[in-house]
Amino acid sequence: MSVVNVEIGLLRGWAAGVLVNAGMSAPAAETTAAAMLHANRRGLDSHGVVLLGVYVPRLQGGHIRGDAEPEVVHVRGATALLDGHCGPGAHTARVAMDWACAAAEAHGIGAAIVRNSCHFGAASFFSELAAEAGCVGVAVTNTDPGMAPLGALQPILGTNPLAIAAPAGGGPIVPSLDIATSVVAQGRVAAAARAGLPIPEGWAIGRDGSPTTDPGEALRNSMLPAGGHKGFGLAFMIDLLSACLAGTRISAEMVEEAGVGHVMLALDASVGAGMEEYGNRLRALTDAVHSAPRRPDVDPFMIPGEREHIVASHRDRFIPIDRPTCELLDSIGSQCGLPFAFEEVSA
Repeated sequence: MSVVNVEIGLLRGWAAGVLVNAGMSAPAAETTAAAMLHANRRGLDSHGVVLLGVYVPRLQGGHIRGDAEPEVVHVRGATALLDGHCGPGAHTARVAMDWACAAAEAHGIGAAIVRNSCHFGAASFFSELAAEAGCVGVAVTNTDPGMAPLGALQPILGTNPLAIAAPAGGGPIVPSLDIATSVVAQGRVAAAARAGLPIPEGWAIGRDGSPTTDPGEALRNSMLPAGGHKGFGLAFMIDLLSACLAGTRISAEMVEEAGVGHVMLALDASVGAGMEEYGNRLRALTDAVHSAPRRPDVDPFMIPGEREHIVASHRDRFIPIDRPTCELLDSIGSQCGLPFAFEEVSA
């Protein structure tokens, strides 16, 4: 498939410009573009600039208030409640994680609970912000209903993601986990739909509850939880953390992901045995995984975040954008006065 290879800085500037022209404030657009490019660099393209196809219509439809700023409602010790006022989710979540990291610097731990936010993109963008600040970072959010409990006929919970990241401890890799609680993220199904490709059986169900390989039918109906009851249980508890604590909408009440809740947690990595011993133990843990005996047909084992680190090393200058995504971005950009006009090259 042919692709467009776009220099990272140009792509980030173009994406921010599209968002500003669609009605988002410049600071929020910069953060949102940074979050999308974070995903693209790591190969998480379902949460990269393709999300402009979600954010621009929601800005234009009033589901995202482009000029809203998050507000700290109250503070209790090392915790805070923030109200996003239905503003851009990435901007709101970054403000929340920055608050949590500042609290962790002062108290060893910080937690920011967010209500009335919107879709924030790849959760690892925020957990890795904490890791860069010397903290173990945790980011969770609920989403609009997209996942059915096993045996149900319609989605009740979101594909509510969980991200955890930690300092590299002197090594080259930031340990970083970012998972949907569904078998795969809905964005991967949307990518298959754009490319006209089927999805594997076991990802989603159709209207009658039967497995489907049609990505369009999957998007109209429901994803399945990862690991059966385990994914369902995680999604339920993330909805509890994100919505019930914050007093905002549970997934089943959401439309266009307005009223989303987040929790941003930062734990200073030095509060336990200290950073030196933390680094020693992390290297021992990493070595244990890398050196685990394996069958000859199995690839070398990687720690969470290692694959994304390798992809990012190859995408340090350019991001490849496939043809279906180029067409979507050109349509969205043209609506906002910024066509996606970059040179096409063969992959």
